[in-house]
Amino acid sequence: MRDLIVRALELIGALFGSKPGRHSAAHLNAPAAPAPAPVAPLPPHVQERNKRLDGEEVDLIRPYYAAYMRNQEVETLRLRTVRKRQRELFWAAMGMDYPGVRLHGAPSA
Repeated sequence: MRDLIVRALELIGALFGSKPGRHSAAHLNAPAAPAPAPVAPLPPHVQERNKRLDGEEVDLIRPYYAAYMRNQEVETLRLRTVRKRQRELFWAAMGMDYPGVRLHGAPSA
């Protein structure tokens, strides 16, 4: 019975042209796959995009980040002034002098 099943499977395999298994002798002795066809060269702008960068060629800080940091410094100084004015206004609204502020013409404590 087994021989009949094996023969039937071999016949079906022969009809459908199955490939040899990866570890079979037929697969190991088969010729290697042909080399891929040469590809057309890439345009220069694509080659430039894919080029590896050397560390000497790249700026350590990007220009847009440097500009952002400069703006942050200016903004920080402006916000400090605004916060100081807000504190002074708060103390004035409470009817008290802001500690450490000497107003012109005000009597000293």
